[in-house]
Amino acid sequence: MIFNSLTFIFLCFIPCILCILVAEKAGGRFRIRIQNVILLLFSLLFFAWSGTQYIKALIFLIVLNYVLGLLGKRSRALLIIGVVLILGVLFYYKYLNLIITTYNDILHRDFFLWEIIAPLGISFIIFQCISYLMDLYQGKAQTCRNFLDFALYISFFPKLSQGPIVKYKDMEAQLKYRTITYDKFLRGLERFIMGLSKKVLIADILGQTSSSIFYSMGMGMDAGTAWIALISYSFGLYMDFSGYSDMAIGMAAMMGFEFKENFNFPYLSTSITEFWRRWHMSLGAWFREYLYFPLGGSRKGNVYLNLFVVFLATGIWHGAAWVYLFWGAMHGVCVVVERYIMKKSWYEKIPVFLRWAATFFIVNIGWITFNVTKFDEFTEFLGYLFGMGTPISFTGPFYLTPRLVTLWAVVILGTLIFSRKKVQVQLIKWNEESQVFNGIKYVFLLGCLLLCFVTSVSEGYQPFLYFQF
Repeated sequence: MIFNSLTFIFLCFIPCILCILVAEKAGGRFRIRIQNVILLLFSLLFFAWSGTQYIKALIFLIVLNYVLGLLGKRSRALLIIGVVLILGVLFYYKYLNLIITTYNDILHRDFFLWEIIAPLGISFIIFQCISYLMDLYQGKAQTCRNFLDFALYISFFPKLSQGPIVKYKDMEAQLKYRTITYDKFLRGLERFIMGLSKKVLIADILGQTSSSIFYSMGMGMDAGTAWIALISYSFGLYMDFSGYSDMAIGMAAMMGFEFKENFNFPYLSTSITEFWRRWHMSLGAWFREYLYFPLGGSRKGNVYLNLFVVFLATGIWHGAAWVYLFWGAMHGVCVVVERYIMKKSWYEKIPVFLRWAATFFIVNIGWITFNVTKFDEFTEFLGYLFGMGTPISFTGPFYLTPRLVTLWAVVILGTLIFSRKKVQVQLIKWNEESQVFNGIKYVFLLGCLLLCFVTSVSEGYQPFLYFQF
């Protein structure tokens, strides 16, 4: 069950919202408790839809962390035991087959591969579990003694499958005290529709183009076709993942919760370091707080080594393939080099546009690894980008349709216009003061919602790209 499917919207999301609103309207002493029960039940339904056999893994992680939290708030031994067990679950579901495959390839063995399918959102669940134990050990959070609240924190379905990664200390008070206001609900609904539109009306169409080109990679292609595939994937990935985050933040707001932003116009970055402050910000914050700082950060040890280790871990987290390790190492090298040269006088004199172009180029080269499974496929496609492929009968113009160009323009203009603070301030002002503006906005959102439904019915739905991680 995924957010852009009609199954989710009509069998999970809308019934859940209606039940929550009824409980909110009824009020009473146990209003929050009743809402939490409702949210937990729908969260378990959402998780079980991908396979009831995975419920036991979710329950194990919830019980394990709950018990460890009760037993040893400041115990280093229990922290280590807990982190090892939690990472063991992640290793089993996500990396065991990679290790066995590598072992077989190197030693030419035929060791048995387990048929393992990772549970929904396992990487995000694991990170939330670790952050809870780490925060307890460091005294940054209080032990959760209510099992219902803790189970809801781990399994809350808006953030379950792709984040944003929410720390318990940021959600603790909201599990006990929150209200659903008309304004908050309306803003959440608007955000949900915008996220759904970014996914269904933009990301999926861009994804069709990039997927068809990458799928035919072995046939050869010219440089123009390769760049069309890469740019379409880059724009599509951003609209896909930021659209998911919009939907998650919007749904949470409609239920009375507030989540932090997860994207901040990352393609405007003028360095890889800045890119990681703007892209998947909850993931970057997690690695900074729970890996970079414990390693010593910029105060202890070798800061360059610490940075590189963090990005290696980021690559490993993204997938069970060696190309992801290469992707993380590539970003790590760039960040280390930037850290070394950023204060040099000659670096500061480089025009902003050139720094942006270099950053955008490096980020796009990295996205190739998300479309291949082996390093030789990466180098093959890299060669295509620079004209070293064999052109086939249908080249760039075949894919560069008016619809594709229009979607590119929408993504580019949206990134440039809405990133400007003056524009954002003016939109907020119109939203608060202008009935005409609000009328146009609601007609536009309603049109987008209806178009999303029509598109989903006629063309089906595509899974979110970050589901694979």
